[in-house]
Amino acid sequence: MASKFNTVVVGGGCLGIATAISLAARLRKQGKDPSSVCLIDKFVLAGGLTARHSGIVRSANADAGAAKLAKAASEMWLNIENIWDVELEPERCGAIWIAKKDAQGTNEKWDILEKNLIKDKIRFSKIPIDEVRDLTPDFVQLNEDEVFYYEPDALQYDPADVRRALYEGIRRSNVTLMEKTEVIGFRKNTNGLISNVITNKEVLSCDHVINAAGAWAPSIFAKLSISVPVSVEPVYVVNWLTSLADKKVDMPIIADYVNRAYFRSWRDGEIHMHQPRKRAIQQTSSAFAENPLGLLGADFLNDPSNQALGYSQTRIYEDISKKRFSNVQQTVFSSGFRSYFDITPDLKFILGPDTKVKNLFHCLGSGQAFKFAPAFGEMMAEFVLEPGRLSELGKNFSISRFEGGFMEQFWNRVTGQNYTLETENASL
Repeated sequence: MASKFNTVVVGGGCLGIATAISLAARLRKQGKDPSSVCLIDKFVLAGGLTARHSGIVRSANADAGAAKLAKAASEMWLNIENIWDVELEPERCGAIWIAKKDAQGTNEKWDILEKNLIKDKIRFSKIPIDEVRDLTPDFVQLNEDEVFYYEPDALQYDPADVRRALYEGIRRSNVTLMEKTEVIGFRKNTNGLISNVITNKEVLSCDHVINAAGAWAPSIFAKLSISVPVSVEPVYVVNWLTSLADKKVDMPIIADYVNRAYFRSWRDGEIHMHQPRKRAIQQTSSAFAENPLGLLGADFLNDPSNQALGYSQTRIYEDISKKRFSNVQQTVFSSGFRSYFDITPDLKFILGPDTKVKNLFHCLGSGQAFKFAPAFGEMMAEFVLEPGRLSELGKNFSISRFEGGFMEQFWNRVTGQNYTLETENASL
């Protein structure tokens, strides 16, 4: 006989974990059994891309809906001990955003962003170079042809501490956890709803299913003839050793949009660096062309042969770092690894109910999962159990936008049919 659950959450990364905890908490308040939430992962909890994030939480985002969700998520992170019943302390470091000045001595696009964020009560303001110097170590290179914005409420976490907190949150929530459990199929009832999730260990009966599988989603849900437009884009992470005498412990996050890189302080006197998602339409499309996933699955992400950094890549990152940090002229490489962004064609999230299978819900972060995790978890709980403020915001990111001729139009843009190739700015 199949085990019976209220909700089966597929994918044990940070979004799946946050969703499971939020669902369990709501069911408990309703006097129902929190263990009727089942969390499944093919590998181990937080063992995929969640194990490789940079631990940055910020609200600045060019998309208004995403910015509101990010602000809500940031506020939840600050209260996470009460929400998830865990111990997790952030570093309240703030973030410096750096862009290039235009001919008028400013940057119109970023000035508009500043106004929009302030309208949404997100603290993000232009500051003079002297103030930036006061906020950053002496070895951070600042140039007069640059413009600077300050987000004082940006946070950073140690990813290892986050992973421990995620485990503890699941343990305390009484969610039924199934690690090393693979979804191999589904059954539908006569109403077209998912009635069973078939795993390599047992058959699970359920009322709802949540897709939080990230890069693995296309292969898993192809079994339902559902196309989930997610692919992966590689990103490389390096840590440079610095002198403790030269580095402030409270160095802010450096979001360098001149040199296209993020920097943050890391444990043991290191500087952590990675690059943001690529935003040119031709670059995004190349990720889909090279890694269509689908039935292939995303298991290659965990293949040890895909984790190492090549010499040429570290040299590229070294050159970028030298433009912003004077103390890497004689770089000492500490560690590094290859990670991935899971991305959608428009670089935005997929959130909310599926349009074909009514008891299926999607929770995919498009390369920005970690910072949104608590808000997305609460949103999924609202979608399943009772509509709320966050689920209302989430409607802007429905999977329905990819229906019709979206993907055909996407590829037409790439091939130049009815479209001129140019760099597009999606969300920051």
